[in-house]
Amino acid sequence: MKEKGMALWFCSARFLVFLFIVSALPIAYILFQERAKTDHHVFHYHISGFFRECAKWDDQGRIFLVSFLEGGVGEIHVLQNYTRDVVLQEVTVIKDSDLTGNASNGIALDRPRNRLLVAVADVLGNRYSGLAAYDLSTWKRLFLTKLSGPGKYSKPIYVLL
Repeated sequence: MKEKGMALWFCSARFLVFLFIVSALPIAYILFQERAKTDHHVFHYHISGFFRECAKWDDQGRIFLVSFLEGGVGEIHVLQNYTRDVVLQEVTVIKDSDLTGNASNGIALDRPRNRLLVAVADVLGNRYSGLAAYDLSTWKRLFLTKLSGPGKYSKPIYVLL
């Protein structure tokens, strides 16, 4: 009998009100926090693709570097006289045709060597995963090393010194 009463409570209007409050309040709080005015910098920018996987701040170059889930890397220049009304623009700087279909899953700045390290992987087709390095001045690829994939051994695919 107790089980029947519990089942009826889950179908009651009280339960639906309770469920609404429990789910709506956290969402409302998050929306309130997102729209609230802050005393620190908030940068707004438009992306040209589907999804951005990772972002890093390059203090020396005063740019944000973002990796694309669809493959590639972009940069977002921060203006010296930035105001809240300005929407920053993303510019694609790395889009290798031989890496088409591979996602850029993460990036790391290597300032002592003036390069950007990019982890790449073909998430859907499982062709290979690898590590690529790009020169921060010219955006030319320095190397791409295959780390895993259907081949027997991992080996460098392209090396430019």
